[in-house]
Amino acid sequence: MLRPTCWFMIAACVPSLFGCDSVTTEAPRNAVADSTTTGRQQYGGFSFEMPDGWSKVPPDRAKTKAMLLLDGTRWDSAKGMIKVELGSPAFPTAQAMAESFARGADGQVAHDEVDVDGEKGVRVTTASTDLSKPRSMIIVYRDGKSYLIMGGAVEGVDVGGAVERICATWKWST
Repeated sequence: MLRPTCWFMIAACVPSLFGCDSVTTEAPRNAVADSTTTGRQQYGGFSFEMPDGWSKVPPDRAKTKAMLLLDGTRWDSAKGMIKVELGSPAFPTAQAMAESFARGADGQVAHDEVDVDGEKGVRVTTASTDLSKPRSMIIVYRDGKSYLIMGGAVEGVDVGGAVERICATWKWST
């Protein structure tokens, strides 16, 4: 399995999305999953229901607000990883950010919108078969911030259902 030291970079416009700055950063070697995590998880400005089989781990960076692993207690043994990152928008719209990511990752932007507790989300999918970049990503702009809900997995493992569950159960805190 490849080390997810840098899930992806968007053509210099978004230098950091999945734990990757303009220089390579190490993956969270000491992030150990809490295998007892179930139910609704609160993350400051939002919450969602934990997808079945996924475990919560400590975020690896300040902008990572939620980090989950599938079938593993460490990132390097997991079959999948989901991150929610919060940052300042690098593009004027979520659609523009999605299109830029899709171009840089040989992905596709879906035509249908994703409802994330009343906010419009834009879906991007790629053909990724490892943890080197997200396979499924939902981009939401809200209150001047960008929320990136990203999931990647090893070949043969579906991460889309878990990302959809997170979006379907997402609640914004007031």
